[in-house]
This record gives sequence, structure tokens and C-alpha cells, in this order.
Amino acid sequence: MGATIAEKILARASGKAQVRPGELVWAVPDLTVGHDRNYPRYRERMKAIGVEAIAQPQKFMVTIDHTPYSDDVKTIETRAWMRKDIAAQRVGRFFDLGRHGISHNIPVDHGLVKPGMLVITSDTRSPALGCAGALSIALGAGFLTVLVTGKAWLRVPATIRVTITGTPGAGVLSRDIGEWVAQQIGASRADYRVIEFAGDTVERFGMDERHTLCNAMVDIGVKSAIVPADENTERYCNRFAGEGGIQRVHSDHDAQFEAQLELDVSRLEPQVSRPPSPENVCPVGSVRGQKIDQAFVGTCIGGKLEDLRAAAGVLRGRKIHPSVRLLVIPATHAIYEQALREGLMQVFAEAGAQVAVGACGPCFGVLAPLGKGETSIATATRNEPGRMGADSATIFLANAATVAASAVRGVISDPREFLGRG
Repeated sequence: MGATIAEKILARASGKAQVRPGELVWAVPDLTVGHDRNYPRYRERMKAIGVEAIAQPQKFMVTIDHTPYSDDVKTIETRAWMRKDIAAQRVGRFFDLGRHGISHNIPVDHGLVKPGMLVITSDTRSPALGCAGALSIALGAGFLTVLVTGKAWLRVPATIRVTITGTPGAGVLSRDIGEWVAQQIGASRADYRVIEFAGDTVERFGMDERHTLCNAMVDIGVKSAIVPADENTERYCNRFAGEGGIQRVHSDHDAQFEAQLELDVSRLEPQVSRPPSPENVCPVGSVRGQKIDQAFVGTCIGGKLEDLRAAAGVLRGRKIHPSVRLLVIPATHAIYEQALREGLMQVFAEAGAQVAVGACGPCFGVLAPLGKGETSIATATRNEPGRMGADSATIFLANAATVAASAVRGVISDPREFLGRG
């Protein structure tokens, strides 16, 4: 009996010939990722149990990106301590504040994640790194075990294959596809599963779109999501390692999938997630005309070049509505630099948007918080009450073109109304 991609990666990482769903394994990760919201907590726990040194520090990547805009004394002191501790522990890769971007995007921008790798992170957005054909898993308390032992204790997850076909229509981005697909799968079916993607739609996706697709699966409780490596993946890897090919890991033809779904997105419209959950997806027309106070393009799922280009396509030659605040944050410094080269940042500036450094911001409630009763539309990750400020604030989630169109009109708007206009 054949094996899925996830089973092959976990078998290799645990030194076994094969593994099966439900089996418990000790697996050695190829890369571990932490950030400023959890690194101090895990280091305190290590010291509490008498362990000083991080196991496999050369495989560890740490960022300061989740609390970048803070004048809180404790936060500032914690950052200073982190810099010293990271140096003392000889952590392999450290990306300091403002220099590189969001931890969920940096591994892709720097070529740190490759097909067949096992990545263990301390943040729920981990599955997004499956865009490069890796198996990326988030652990809570189990992350402490990785730091202490260098190994992760895991139960092998079952895999659901989702085949996406069709050419998306005008105004439909990977964000719309990801959220709609997650809704079709559902949390009850996705819990602790790996979602393996296939289909001609996914094959045409670049790394940005694949990252968004995998990222969108987080909110239905997946263990991970993965796009099998192909020519697009190889081009991505060759940017960093040069020509020479990659190890493509694919599911066997006789692999046992728990379920297989086929979804056609050719008739899909731009989608909006209504509060209080990203799963509460509906066509943009269902909420069209809702007044907004703030619009935001950014985050790990909505601040990539695909998103910035889409937003600029709507904003070019237009101004933001006088009653709306628009904030744009490229997810990483590399994305910011490319946006500068393409003239996208000039478009945002001329439209009247605020532009900030690549890091977590409004999505995590640490920049431009919403006031009581205010409404925002954003490319953020989540929209439960209090996520971006006051508990009484209302948050809608949408693709970057929809957010930009809404910022221009002052109400939630269909981006297709702007397409083809100068």
C-alpha cells in the first residue's frame, strides 16, 4: 500500500520505512520557527525544568515581528533580552524587528523551506509553509519538547486530497478560493487532517497563491496543508540554490486518502467573510453597501505581491474615500522592495493610504486598533470580536481588490465594478 506526501515526510523524519495514520512517532524537524510572542515563554519554561540550552539551535529560526509597534516597557525589555539570549544560544537564523517581515512568510522569501522538509512552528499559521511542498505543523506545549530534545512527538495525521479545477473569474483571488474551499471542507472533516491539494487551478498558482491557499486551511483545524512540488516549486527553489533540481515528494498512486473532494471554482465570485469567523463566507454582493471606517491590506495571508498588485490595480488613479482610513503593510521586506520597483507603493501613497513596515499589525491588534462600533474590511487572518481593537468593532475579511474597492467607495464594494477602468 502506497503512502501520502505527509506519511513519507514523517517516515523519513522519524527514521522509519513507513508510517500510517494514527501512529505515534518521534520526528526530527528540518526547521523550527518561533517569534517574539512565544520565544520568551518557552525559554522561561525550559529554565523552570532545569534545561538551559536549546537542542538543534542551528535549525531554529526566530523573528521579532508580532509586537512591532509598542511603547510598553515590558515588551521593549523583552526584545532586548531576546537579542542577547538568541545570540548566546547561537540560534541559526534571527530576523530582528523591521528588517525582514512576518515569520509566516520569511521562510518562503529566504528559501528556507523546501519540498519534503518537516517544519515545526509555535504558531497556528504553520500550514501556510506547505506552499513549497513541505509538511509544516504547529505545536503548542509540544514545541517545548522540540526545543529541549530536538524532536517532535506527533500522531501521524490522515490526509484529505482536494482537487481544485477551473479558471477563476474577474476579481477572484486565491484568498477567495482558499476561504471558499475551507468552507466546503468544513471543520468537522478537517480536524487534525492534512489537506493535500491537486488540480489545474493549483498547478497554475505561484508561490504567493499557494501560500494563501494553505494558510486559509488553518481556520478549519487542519494539522497541515500541502501543495505537491512541481515546476513552479522548482523555479522557486532555484532562486536560492541555483539550478540542480529538488527532491519532489508525491503521494503514491495507491496512497490511502481518508477522503477525496473535487471543487470547481470557475463560477466563484469574490468572497467576504462576515464576523465572527473566517468560515462565515458569502459572495461580496451579500454585504455590498455596508459602511466601513477602516480598510487594511496586509498580514501573512493578505500582504503578498498578489495582494498588493490587486489593490494597486483598483487604487491607481483614485483616492480613498474621505471617511475611510486605509493601511497597507507588505508582509516582508522583500515584498516591499519588489512593490517599490513596480511602483505599487507610489500608487498607495497617491491614493492616500498609510504604509508601514512588514510585520504583524492590525491583524494582531497592535496597530491602528478599531474603536467602539467601528467597522473594518481587511485581508487579515481572523475576525472574531476584539481581534483588531474594541470588542464592539465589526470586522469583514476579503481579498485585497475588494478591500481597495471598499476603501474608495466608503462601503463594501464589488471589485469587479473597477476592473478595466483607468
